[in-house]
Amino acid sequence: MLLKRTLVAVGFIPVLISLILWSKAAFFILVCLIIGVSLFEFYQRFRKEGGIFLPEGILLGLLIPVGVYLRGEGVLPILLVFIILSLCLRQFIHLRIRQAFVNVSLTLGGILYISFLFSYIISLRDISFLGARLVVTIFFAAWMGDTGAYLIGEKWGKHKLFPLVSPHKSWEGFIGALLVSCVAMFISRMWLFFPLVHTLFLGILIGVMGQMGDFFESMLKREVGIKDFGKILPGHGGVLDRFDSLLFTVPIFYYYIKFVASC
Repeated sequence: MLLKRTLVAVGFIPVLISLILWSKAAFFILVCLIIGVSLFEFYQRFRKEGGIFLPEGILLGLLIPVGVYLRGEGVLPILLVFIILSLCLRQFIHLRIRQAFVNVSLTLGGILYISFLFSYIISLRDISFLGARLVVTIFFAAWMGDTGAYLIGEKWGKHKLFPLVSPHKSWEGFIGALLVSCVAMFISRMWLFFPLVHTLFLGILIGVMGQMGDFFESMLKREVGIKDFGKILPGHGGVLDRFDSLLFTVPIFYYYIKFVASC
């Protein structure tokens, strides 16, 4: 498993960094691809829970990164109103009363959970002068935290954190994620030059929120009785499995950078 994870990372990470640094447009296309595939994985797994509008959900979900890329995050309220009304109208056109609310809620839930949260990374990339470096940093710190949680949890994990949600995750792994995320943030000072207080706080914030994102996805997977949302990335599962920790960290990181660090 570790070998598979490493090989995928070695192949994927240079491509990711190249697209981040190359241009906003190239990175935007990558984000749309990540969101589209993640929505597909999510909807496929939850279809048995209700009549999810799979193609409509993916198309409406992709409107969010497109809108943010073209107009900024200020367009989000308008897009959400349009998406909610579109899904409700879609259900009404079918004239099916059974599970009407479940169908709309599950489809909308996927859009909010994946597309809405992850689209903030486009706004992060758009920050003047620092955008590309900030995106590299959030990927680096979040994934290093994931790696720390995995390795330390496998080696020393004895005390279960939330066994009902994820029986393999431990307090030792959680603390490992915090420590490694903090180390990653201190390394990032080589290209960001953040004050120490911001560096330390962001390391803790990324470590905590990354693990919370991972736990939330584990809860979803246990609800539908699956191990992974997909199999496209050997050793990692699906695209959603690989990016789950970023769904919670990216918006928090963005708002901290914008309003606290004042970048």
